[in-house]
Amino acid sequence: MHANLTPQERFERLCWFLEAQFGAENFTPISEPKLPPLPPGAAAGVKKAAGEDADTPSDAPMDVSDDEGDESKALAARRAAELDRLHRLGIPVPGLLIKVDKMEARVWLENLEIECAQKVFADRVRAVVERAVEVTAPLWG
Repeated sequence: MHANLTPQERFERLCWFLEAQFGAENFTPISEPKLPPLPPGAAAGVKKAAGEDADTPSDAPMDVSDDEGDESKALAARRAAELDRLHRLGIPVPGLLIKVDKMEARVWLENLEIECAQKVFADRVRAVVERAVEVTAPLWG
């Protein structure tokens, strides 16, 4: 029965499980993906692509707004590429944010990584997510 579920159906079942444990108002999808770190030297590559020498300072005044625009475009492109990669894997959203009182945890759906400042709450969320995955079968196949 679980083997024939689509990734969307598996995600819905995970959400039902989390809703039962934490309440519907206490979890929301995370729309921005967690980006992998840039490889070393990538920032220098961005400067060179913009026509600057990464090692030699320019005598001309820097236009900060152009640099910020290039950085924001590069960040937007990285986010779009990561979202596309996750969607190709069948992952509908990058993660879920679970809030209870003043505690919050992020669950990244690709690898079920839990990010949380409070260890006890992180352990609780991890246990619930692991149990949900057991019940809903492998999430992404």
